[in-house]
Amino acid sequence: MIDLQTYGYNNQIAAAVAGLGLTGCVPGRVVADYGSYLRVAVPEGYDCEISGSLMHRSEKYQLPKVGDWVVIQPSDLNKAVVQVVLPRTSEINRKTAGNSNDRQVLATNIDIAFVVQALDLDFNLMRLERYSYQLRQSHIEPVFIFNKADKSVDLDAKLHQIEALGVPYIITSAIKHEGIDKIKALIHDSKTAVLLGSSGVGKSTLTNALLGAYHQKTAAIRESDSTGRHTTSHRELFLLPGGGMIIDTPGIRELQLWGEAEYLDQSFQDIETLALGCAFNNCSHVKEAHCAVLAAVASGNLASTRLDSYHKFKNELQTQAFAAASLSAKHKKQRARRMRKVIEMDERLDDYSDLS
Repeated sequence: MIDLQTYGYNNQIAAAVAGLGLTGCVPGRVVADYGSYLRVAVPEGYDCEISGSLMHRSEKYQLPKVGDWVVIQPSDLNKAVVQVVLPRTSEINRKTAGNSNDRQVLATNIDIAFVVQALDLDFNLMRLERYSYQLRQSHIEPVFIFNKADKSVDLDAKLHQIEALGVPYIITSAIKHEGIDKIKALIHDSKTAVLLGSSGVGKSTLTNALLGAYHQKTAAIRESDSTGRHTTSHRELFLLPGGGMIIDTPGIRELQLWGEAEYLDQSFQDIETLALGCAFNNCSHVKEAHCAVLAAVASGNLASTRLDSYHKFKNELQTQAFAAASLSAKHKKQRARRMRKVIEMDERLDDYSDLS
């Protein structure tokens, strides 16, 4: 029997709904985002639009995403309007591509995140480091899935690099149905998992294998560069036969970081441990004397590419923080100017009232 509990509904969510005191509304979970409308399970499905008031009072990242618990106002013919987005327990963010400093939410209320890479030409260590940081700063523990094991070249060398990241991983071959049971074992009843990764790594094939049925379209990739086509065009949440849920997502070409530099130590624990041996507490690991991190690089105990990633991520996050602070200051000035205009208008109206 499918009910709201199957989708993870619990006493905490029920209390949040009750606290709103809305009449004629029901709770539900966003299970698909088609761009022009959302699909919300209550548990029967409704095609939903977002209310004008919710659009007006919300930033983009606050609008409903797949995984969100929402309160909707149903109408006829399985149509409804989303009135409220309930507080999230977690969310996966990234900085939007380009020069803007906006935040994009990929999925919400996630318990476990599977980062999928193919063990062929798609393998990219720095991309894994990016996912590790982004998920851990969102308080979500990552699990790496390395698919297409049958096509791997230099597997032992890749595993050596992977193990240095300190993230649990599973090696799979979705086509041969290898490793699928290990993934299922990590998705417990009422828990929500998400598949993240580039196009062509096999996320949709893995989704179909987990569901035991053909739900997501798959397509062949170019053998020359292992580049895949976007067979998944939207984010969608599926109920798994043995309990739990999986969200399949479109391929991510670029993962620009969003967060704070203080969370780097969780993703670069090897560097943080080495830093304890530095002569200075504020050592930047660039050119200081008696730097234990630089010494480890010189001796070959730490890969120089690993330290390069650390510096790149730190600079990227600090630049983002500076841009966010500047934008916040600009918005404060704009609000102050608007308030002054309102006050001036009120004063003019008072003067006019006195004259009359």
